[in-house]
Parts: sequence; structure tokens; C-alpha cells
Amino acid sequence: MQDLELWTLDELCDHAFDIFEELAADNLSAIDYSMYQQNADSRGFVDLVPPTEDWVEIMMQDIEPELQLEAQIGLSGIDGEADMVLARILLSREKHDSLCHAQWRGQ
Repeated sequence: MQDLELWTLDELCDHAFDIFEELAADNLSAIDYSMYQQNADSRGFVDLVPPTEDWVEIMMQDIEPELQLEAQIGLSGIDGEADMVLARILLSREKHDSLCHAQWRGQ
């Protein structure tokens, strides 16, 4: 991993948001997309977490936990409501690896 050019965690969050915003209109329901657009500035979030085992089934290959992270993107709750995850995006930490798999809310 020493010779690889890796995203910082902040850069990876920005990268995940860029991917989300590019693909969200085509992959979320009209209601979810509208809700995101109306609330993104005040309630939008991205959390980076270790990838879960379900990605192995989705991708049909093993996960490299030291090089891959899952970005969960959505809206934080208000008035005690639960957070709403709109997309889970599996990303490589390598800047030159275009790995990107997404699971969208409602799909």
C-alpha cells in the first residue's frame, strides 16, 4: 500500500458525494430525490464505514478492507426521526481505481 496514491478520508467523502449527486436523480424515487434536494444543505451526511459482507455477493468477489470503504449517504433525522440512508457506495481508497458499486434506497 506504500506505493499507492490513496484518497484521504475527507477526499473520499467528497468523491462519494460527487458520485451520489451525479447518479441520484436516475436511481432514487422522485420523492426521495426531492426530499434530498430540499434538505441536503442542512441534513445531508456521508459516513465512511467498513464494507459489509453483502458486498461480496453483490460484486461476486472478495472485499479488500484496507483498500475499500463503504460511503453511506443520506439525510440525518429531525425531531427524533431515524437517519435515512439513500445510498451505499463501495469505493476504493486508490485514486486511480475507478471501483464504484452503489445500492440505492428502494432498489
